[in-house]
Amino acid sequence: MPTQPRTPVASAFRRASLIFPQPVAIACGRILRARSHAAWLDACLRAGEVLARYVAAVTVSSFAARDGGDALRISPLEKNLAFGSFLSTAQQVANVEVPHPAAPYLAAGFRPKKRQSHGVTFTAIESILNLRNAFSHQLQAMNENVARALLQQHKPDVQLVAAMEGLEGLLRLPLFIIEEQQLAQRVIRARRLLLMGESADPAPDEIEFSGRDGVEDTGVPYVAINATVLKLSPLLAWGFIPQRADMRLLFLDKVNPPDTAFKTVEGDEVAGAPGCAADVIALCAGGKRPGEQVELRDGRHLAREWGERRDLIEETGARGEGLIPWESFDAETLNWYASRLTPKPNSAPAEAILERLLDGRTSVNAHERRQLVLLFGTDAAVREELRRDVMDLQVITDPQKRYDYRDPVDRGNLFTTLQRAVNFLARHLRSASLTMEGLTDTNDKPDYIAIREALVNLFIHQDYTDQRACARIVIRPDQTSLANPGHSLVDAAKLEEGGSSQARNPLVGRALKLIGFAEIAGSGLRLLHHAWRGANRPPPRIDSDRDANSFSLTLDWRPAADPPDDMSRRVGVRLTASQVVALRAVHAHPGATLETLSETAGLTPDALRADLDFLQFQQLLRCENRCYSIAEHLRDVL
Repeated sequence: MPTQPRTPVASAFRRASLIFPQPVAIACGRILRARSHAAWLDACLRAGEVLARYVAAVTVSSFAARDGGDALRISPLEKNLAFGSFLSTAQQVANVEVPHPAAPYLAAGFRPKKRQSHGVTFTAIESILNLRNAFSHQLQAMNENVARALLQQHKPDVQLVAAMEGLEGLLRLPLFIIEEQQLAQRVIRARRLLLMGESADPAPDEIEFSGRDGVEDTGVPYVAINATVLKLSPLLAWGFIPQRADMRLLFLDKVNPPDTAFKTVEGDEVAGAPGCAADVIALCAGGKRPGEQVELRDGRHLAREWGERRDLIEETGARGEGLIPWESFDAETLNWYASRLTPKPNSAPAEAILERLLDGRTSVNAHERRQLVLLFGTDAAVREELRRDVMDLQVITDPQKRYDYRDPVDRGNLFTTLQRAVNFLARHLRSASLTMEGLTDTNDKPDYIAIREALVNLFIHQDYTDQRACARIVIRPDQTSLANPGHSLVDAAKLEEGGSSQARNPLVGRALKLIGFAEIAGSGLRLLHHAWRGANRPPPRIDSDRDANSFSLTLDWRPAADPPDDMSRRVGVRLTASQVVALRAVHAHPGATLETLSETAGLTPDALRADLDFLQFQQLLRCENRCYSIAEHLRDVL
């Protein structure tokens, strides 16, 4: 490396990779991992552009939330957006004389001080921009001597540190996304992704807003400035990247009305949503969008809450913690996993895992460290981390007995536990056709698909910090249930939809996806429901208990429903096939709303409403507070 790890410049990049907004943190982490002068130079130039793009996203949103200045506007962002476009936008907003939320933070970096023509941040980023423009076509083939000379002469790394120091206050503000929020017990309970630090796969956490109002939009990047939160769209978005089968932050890159295009820090490109170009044009033309006011239930605002957490992260980083605990890993597991990653010839397992699973990072946060130990650790390391059994495997054929067969998995990492669970299911569920190597197959019978997705879901979404109980798989004559600590972070009514929800253990999920054991994040239960309906079986039963912090999924192997004529005989009313489906759905999900039942039955709300109205008219159902249940006299019949 051209710079030693203990130099002030490298220390500044290390700190930025821990606590700055995710795109800036990732860019700084890549500088630290450069292995040549040419790579270091290239990473510094790229980081300068990432910084300019992020600051522009915040400044445009802050400009839209200004107090007064109705006639103000900034230069339009149009066509192919370049590095200089974003720097110019940030400088224009910094020069605005009316108050807006980010104004004090921008002034620190963009307003000139005594005897300066420009602010320190503008000067530093402009220096990086000029260097990039002068040598952009030579970077790919640049030799070490030329790169070393440019670094010594222009010092882009020093300039980048200066630019970040000028915007220290702005870069310490939390960037986040609310994935989902709902009113519960007079508070808004929200699932948040805090996008601070270098990890591309942040773990979700739950927060509670006071009052009855959360943020205006879910799935959209926000930044918190004290008690105000600013929506960063349309310059910054959160979207699905098909080639990564995952969600990523996206920077606005092209505006050609009515189309837009976005780009990730890694360089992936995706098309923008309809209407995005119009939103960009409106904001640059002076359109206003007030900031939103939210407060946590405990009275803190989001910026303060993050500040307390940030201080702890900085203290940990200063002590040199966060290194990957290679000494705690099982060599056989590492070799097995690395061999499935198609590594470079003659590369060590650790090198392949660093490159593919951790994007080259050599340090991790505490939650990621736990996941790595659980994935690859020795028996002793996993036991120390988990402090409970890993899994309990049971077969129960006689309800009068506790179990006929039991295999308690009291030690082992997640991959060895997965192997034991697969062997157990293959032995006792002969129709599932499971093998460990065969988990990469996605085109098989419904029985296999359902068990595969349920099993993967158990490993990815489990709460490994809960020591009260272990994961459990129980096979009965007609049912198989899989249970684990960790209530669903997604509303139970929406689990079948799958989609973009983040896993409780994103690194575990990524590790399984990389070797083909899982696919798109959040799609597992949707695939499971589809497979089970295709096999004409009752809908899987899902039970999520927040108070007990537990989740269970039960698969019923029996045929789904009696023929309509037989059901009509049993309830004493002639029913159509769709009415039987509706009746079965209510029986399987008592107390569910129309929306939940429509998702469970795979029918549109309008189609299902007519059947429910008929069943209610025939006194086969009851509906109280928009929740349906089976009539009392039918409970024994069904």
